[in-house]
This record gives sequence, C-alpha cells and structure tokens, in this order.
Amino acid sequence: MIHQRRRLRNALLYTLLVIVLVGLVFPVLFMALTSFKSVGEVNRIPPTIIPRYPTWENYPFMARAWDFGLTLRNTVILAGGSGLAATILGAMAAYAFSRGTFRGRTLMYSLLVASMAVPAMVTLGPIFIAYLQFNLLDTHIGLILVFTAGGMPLATLLQFAYFNAIPRELDDAAAIDGAGRFMTLFRIIMPIAMPGVFVSFLLLFIGGWNEFLFVFTLSTSPDTQVLTTKLYTIPPREADYQSSNLDLVATAGMFVLLPLVPLLMLTQRQLVEGITFGAVQG
Repeated sequence: MIHQRRRLRNALLYTLLVIVLVGLVFPVLFMALTSFKSVGEVNRIPPTIIPRYPTWENYPFMARAWDFGLTLRNTVILAGGSGLAATILGAMAAYAFSRGTFRGRTLMYSLLVASMAVPAMVTLGPIFIAYLQFNLLDTHIGLILVFTAGGMPLATLLQFAYFNAIPRELDDAAAIDGAGRFMTLFRIIMPIAMPGVFVSFLLLFIGGWNEFLFVFTLSTSPDTQVLTTKLYTIPPREADYQSSNLDLVATAGMFVLLPLVPLLMLTQRQLVEGITFGAVQG
C-alpha cells in the first residue's frame, strides 16, 4: 500500500511537471516556428504549427529594419553597465550592513529591502521630470543610472546573505595586516563570495535586458533604444500593409531571446547554486 501511494504521488508530480514544462516551452517553441513561416502561411486558416515551407527571409529583413547591430550594442551597454554598477554598489552596501554596527542599521536595511516593493510606475513620473531638467533624457548614462538605482536593493539583499556567511575573523586578520575596509571588501570578501556576486550581476543583467517601461519612456531616438523597445516598431513590408505581421513579431521576439540563450545555458548551474545558497543563508 505504501509503495502504491508513493508511485501514485510520483506519477502526479511528474504529470504536473510535464504540464508546467509544456506551458513554459510551447509558447517559445511556437514563436520560433512562426518566425520561419512565410507571409501566406502565417495568415493561413486553420493555422499551422510547423511551417510547411520554412524560410529565413524574416531574419535579414528585421535585422536591417531594426539596425540590429546598434540596437544589440545599446542593450548590452544598458544591461551590462547598470548590472555591474549595481553589483559593486550593492556589495559595498551589503558589506556595511553585514559588518557595521552604526545606529539605524536595521531600519535602513529594512527600508532598502522594502523599496523593492515600490511599483515602477510610482517613480516613473518624478524620474522623467528630473531627467528633463538635467538633460539626461535619451542618454546612455541616464538609463544606466536609473537601472543601477533600481537594481541596488536586489544586489544588496543577495550579497548580504553571502557576506554574513563569511567569518568575521577574516576581517580582523586583514585589519591586522593593515588592510582598510575597501581593500578587505574587494580583495578578500568579494572573491570568497564570488558566487553571490556573479548571481547578482547575472540577475541584474537579465533584468536590464528585459526592461521596457523606463527605456520606452526615457529614450526617444534609435541611438539609445534597445531590443525590447524595438518590439513596438515592427515595420510593414512594402506593398503588404493589409496582411498580418505575426511572422515578423515572432522574429522580433527571437531577436530579443536568442542572445540570452547561450549565456543562460553556460551559467545555469552557477545561477541555481547561487540562488539556492543565498536563500538558505538568508
């Protein structure tokens, strides 16, 4: 009886896992297959899942229409620059909260974590007005600043858990050797906590890569637009304004997704281990 219940439970768990997996994978797979469909097939009723006559023509068309090289560079600059800055500043804040004994430490840490619950729409208006006054609209530095500020609470929270797990005796030994706070952090603590530092940067990089609202509001020219905002500008084909552009929409989605796939495949183990360790320590 016990073995039958165990087998039934395992069967239910595997069934649920398959359902969730299909629900997650099928939309992406359908988008990938649709990007290889021709204009006639994408408008066919009933629709097809697997393209009968696959074509590559959508990819070069969208690459030219989007100026893909410039848009990809802008996306990497925004995601990488803000992710790196937020990770470093978050490490400094996490080290101060982990090792410091100043007044208001608990309150300040609580407020920093609570700021993660503030909706982006609440801060969008004041940020836009401030950027308008300081001439930061439509600039790379302006976008990097806003995403650095938005990513710091997460970076601090993740790295705080790692820093707390490192023995304080290392700080004392470094102080005896004449190392200051900054040298101790960057030369001793951060290398030991590198899994947490890496996870922080990777999560912030992905968040910056997928961001739409702030970039759409704070940038107007193609020189600063990123892949997600380009999704709003699907170009029509010449002499083909009446047909659906679902094949181009799917191709645009693949352009946003594909650069992240190799990164996630190479770092998935470190990402899972880092998040799991941080959750346990926190």
